[in-house]
Amino acid sequence: MQRITIDTTPHPAELLNTLESKVALLRRHFPPSVSSLFAIPRAGADGALQWWSELGGQPLSYHSLDPVAQQALLARYAQRQQAIVQLADELQARNKADEANSLRTLVGAPALDNLYSLNQEPVVIRWGLAPPTPLITPVAATATPPAATLTSPPSRRWWLRIPFLLLLLPLLLILLWLLWTWRGGVWIVFKPALMGNYSCTAGAPVPDFAVVLDTSGSMNLNINTSSEDEAWMAQVGGALPDNNPRKARVLTEPTRLTVAKQAFAAMIGQLHPDIDTRLITFQGCEGTVDQGLFRRDARQQLLAGVGQLSADRGTPLAASLAKAASLVDGRLKDALVVMFVDGEDGCGQNACEVSARIAREQPKLRVNVVNISESKLSNCIAENTGGRVYAAREVGEVQKMLREAMEEVATTPACAGAQATGK
Repeated sequence: MQRITIDTTPHPAELLNTLESKVALLRRHFPPSVSSLFAIPRAGADGALQWWSELGGQPLSYHSLDPVAQQALLARYAQRQQAIVQLADELQARNKADEANSLRTLVGAPALDNLYSLNQEPVVIRWGLAPPTPLITPVAATATPPAATLTSPPSRRWWLRIPFLLLLLPLLLILLWLLWTWRGGVWIVFKPALMGNYSCTAGAPVPDFAVVLDTSGSMNLNINTSSEDEAWMAQVGGALPDNNPRKARVLTEPTRLTVAKQAFAAMIGQLHPDIDTRLITFQGCEGTVDQGLFRRDARQQLLAGVGQLSADRGTPLAASLAKAASLVDGRLKDALVVMFVDGEDGCGQNACEVSARIAREQPKLRVNVVNISESKLSNCIAENTGGRVYAAREVGEVQKMLREAMEEVATTPACAGAQATGK
């Protein structure tokens, strides 16, 4: 715990209690990566308000950072704000309007003078305070009449432009001919056809297929773990012995990873024989692991490798999405990425921005997301790329949702108005 700054102006105790209750609300629902967004207010011995943070590192004001660091800090701030908005909506749906309204008071653009960076994490001080009254009342500016402009007389040598215009005419005709000849390719680039089910279209090119399998530490939690228990594990439970009753309950089987392995095996069993599978897993915030491209005759090898996977460390959601996108086409032919995840990016990157960029650069790439947590922060990935979102918390539901998420590359998909070709 370290102090960031002290306000010389005292504030009433009622205000301090209100601010502390909002901090407690954030801590109850979020891990430190989000709850530390707002500095902790405390009253000093002289009544002055002090602003503290549990984050380590030297506090650096926003204005002291270089432009790249400023942009990265604002991106993380926006991501944390999005998490608060999502929680407020969820609390509102649970008839907890008071808590939802309290959280919504924390949503908004930061005052840059009060924004700090601690280990590249955003921290806001002096939040929840009324803005200071200006000492000088600004004087309304007097409207300045527009300056007179000189109008140039029309050129009398317009006839000199005739040869130039005659030269442009054949160039324009050539351009129109090229556009007409290449209209199919241009149309694909600017308005690609929606990806269909491979088995439903005879003669369709084989699409690329990749799976991102979450192997972060939170995948060791029980499949029915609540957001409150997950936050408790991140803040407190991780340091407790394994025989702690609450910790033992949260870590009991079936874990998220166990269910993911079972669902993955069922999905591969439904995969069309023409489709190769690329698998991406996590390696903490240090990076992602490309497990390789597995053809039909290597699927048992793929399943054996997945069975040996373990879960540990952080969640590089955005990095894994970028990695998967870099290994498939998505420009000239269809590509499908299925992400099996349990929450948001935990490595300081914005998965929504990454998916929006991918949608622009690879318009024929679709990303379907199977989310087994209560967080909705990864949903933007599917929304930006024209994919689908599946939420499941039980073993049977997870297998069903993962099967539907790979519908485009399944052996027996639901073909609209036709039967699967069988190929």
